[in-house]
Amino acid sequence: MRNKSDEPEDASQEKTELDLVFVVDNTGSMGPWIRSAQDNVQRIIREIVREESSDVRFALVSYRDHPPQDRTFVTQTHDFTSNVSDMQLWVDEMKAYGGGDGPEAVAAALYDALHLNYRPNSTKIAVVIADAPPHGLGCWGDGFPNGCPLGHDPLEIARSLAGKGVTLYSVICGNFEGQAFFQGIAKMTGGQYVPISSAHLLASVIVGGAQEEISLEKLMQDAQKTVQAEENTALDDDELATKLQQAFRGRACKQMRYRGSSMPDFESSAACYSSACKLEDVRAAPGSSHLSFGAYGSGMDAKRTSGAPKSMAMRRMKRATLAAESGGEADDLAFQSASSAVSYAQCKRMVTKSKMRSALPPFKKNED
Repeated sequence: MRNKSDEPEDASQEKTELDLVFVVDNTGSMGPWIRSAQDNVQRIIREIVREESSDVRFALVSYRDHPPQDRTFVTQTHDFTSNVSDMQLWVDEMKAYGGGDGPEAVAAALYDALHLNYRPNSTKIAVVIADAPPHGLGCWGDGFPNGCPLGHDPLEIARSLAGKGVTLYSVICGNFEGQAFFQGIAKMTGGQYVPISSAHLLASVIVGGAQEEISLEKLMQDAQKTVQAEENTALDDDELATKLQQAFRGRACKQMRYRGSSMPDFESSAACYSSACKLEDVRAAPGSSHLSFGAYGSGMDAKRTSGAPKSMAMRRMKRATLAAESGGEADDLAFQSASSAVSYAQCKRMVTKSKMRSALPPFKKNED
């Protein structure tokens, strides 16, 4: 006989805690994305509270670049609050400006996100919204080719976030050299990456991702027990994921979809980052696949331009840009979260989460 606590309908009625942090590039090219966050932050809160009965707190990490590339600020950080007015004020203060060279202060922003005051039992999500890579990947024109001048290694920090139970969602705004980094850190934490070109889709991505993660978190205790029980066996991650899927047969979980399709699989270049300990290991590896552009081009929502004549593709991209500026209310290509059987891909992510949460040593701050 199943324990009452195992019943999914009882679990779905539990009051959940969600700690959600936005990590947002505030450089000059990010104007439409910042405006979308400003216009939709209250809608995001309202929908998550309504659908998930969640006690939601928000935090914000805005970032630009290090001097001399940008002399305004490196990061501006606001710790968690449940006050919607405060969060709206913080988001409204964001402005797209500056940036200097191509790469930005991503490592410093992740460092700040790591040291926020997360609640121990909350679902923890960091949504990274970016259109440029961190320093130190080997990208052309990088003003800090050896990485963050503050000494922060973004891969070490991402592993520490995973150890704290923080799941990274990488919203990749367009396509750029080194975008695989954002895929890699999402993969490392059991998260997802979402390549999109239209800023007005941002709110539905955040809501859908939050709903899926809250749903997955309710399964994590059982997932960790299963993974730990197999610790001394020869099962690899694929076999563990299959075992989890069998264990969760008959149980439902929310899944974010785009036009009825699952989120994209990680590209092979993501493993350059997810399997590396430090950024210097990535730079030292042979080849340049870690700098590759994404297979989705400008984004999932712009994928239909593939194979079209250049002039038509340009016209469609212009419409996407106009939609991003105006709010895109005519676009029906929304991201939605719906309940379904626990998928193999979700089980694979839970295997990653379980291993990272149980095996990671505590992160040590740099001593200045």
